[in-house]
Amino acid sequence: MTVLESAKEMVSRRTPWQIATMALAFGTLVLLGWRQQVYHGITIGYVVALVLLPVWVSAVRRFKGQRVFLLLCLASLVSGFVLYSFNKVNHQVDGSKLIINPALLLGLLLSVGVVLWARRLLPDWLTGLGYGLGLFLGVSDNADVAVNAWKFGYSLPVIVIALSLAGYVDARLRSGRRIVSLVVLLALAGYSALHDSRSLFAMLALVVVLVIWQMLPRGRSRRVAIARTLLTATAVVLVVYSVASSLLVDGYLGAAAQQRSLAQIHASGSLILGGRPEMAATAALFVFQPLGFGVGIVPSLGDIAVAKSGMLAIHYGPNNGYVEKYMFGSQFELHSTAGDLWVYFGLPGAVLALFLLWLMVRWCLLAIVSRTGLAVTLFLAVDALWNILFSPFYSSVTIMALAVGMAALPVAATSLRRGTPRQGKILSST
Repeated sequence: MTVLESAKEMVSRRTPWQIATMALAFGTLVLLGWRQQVYHGITIGYVVALVLLPVWVSAVRRFKGQRVFLLLCLASLVSGFVLYSFNKVNHQVDGSKLIINPALLLGLLLSVGVVLWARRLLPDWLTGLGYGLGLFLGVSDNADVAVNAWKFGYSLPVIVIALSLAGYVDARLRSGRRIVSLVVLLALAGYSALHDSRSLFAMLALVVVLVIWQMLPRGRSRRVAIARTLLTATAVVLVVYSVASSLLVDGYLGAAAQQRSLAQIHASGSLILGGRPEMAATAALFVFQPLGFGVGIVPSLGDIAVAKSGMLAIHYGPNNGYVEKYMFGSQFELHSTAGDLWVYFGLPGAVLALFLLWLMVRWCLLAIVSRTGLAVTLFLAVDALWNILFSPFYSSVTIMALAVGMAALPVAATSLRRGTPRQGKILSST
């Protein structure tokens, strides 16, 4: 049965009102993924999601941890403006960022709510497909995309769409295996390796391992299985990092990637620290002002000096245009969602980042133990974990919303704990 035939079958069993609601949910997902801006970070999708708030808000209480997520987002927004009111006295303020940063956080909250609502109406593969189509429509034609269209433009949309469709095909085969998803993952990982996408290759390789892992027999003791899974997953991450580093350094993933990797290791002794010196700047700023700075605040010369001192400690030369113009030109840009949430929204933002980490890790553990994780959601969870640590909030927020919504566990089913998770039901859905 094709996707079109499956859609017709699904529609045939619904009333006109249900069909209209499903179409509205799917269309809103497309708009959210599209991320077409109307004003300073506010997108068409965010506006539609806000208008639909009375429709989807009840879905929040039907998923574990989502009310806590909602409260943390609201607390972070309040904290961001409180910190702004204190720090504007001795800092300059960028009026546009005063709107953009709160809009991004509110947009994350609204987007997650819509994804949760959509999951109650649509199978997960269709939820991912709708959002992925929006991501595809939202690919811009900027200079980075012109240089490497896969790395800077089409990779995430194609991965989300391809894995969503692969999940549908695996469900139709009803074999309990994820052969199609595995083949698609291997093809995407190989293509990423050949197109200078180092981190993406490593993430896809990790998801390949996690999908294969789910094909193994399930243990009898849930607690022992979770502990074993956590330990093994940690070892897998270390092995994937080690193997990927060796492939990069030895030039198997291209000369350009090899040169950058060697330069980063030479600079700091570590591929991660060398590739993300912003982590050292974040640590120095946190020690200097742990409460954060607030939305719209422009770094002072003293703040920049503190951040540079942290970078110098790992032998990175911070006196360059990237640090002075991108990281601290008109706002703090710490190149990690966790760092950005803390610097914009203070300690509640930092707690929100930790909560998101916990949500992703918890879902991965339970999904793997129960052998019910869709490949697309596994990829989104791994990508979210990477973004929380290593990617800016602005560029991560759209895909982060899909990850949080897709990895949420339904309350009613106590899903993965009972061995009959919602994900498993969705895998067999049409």
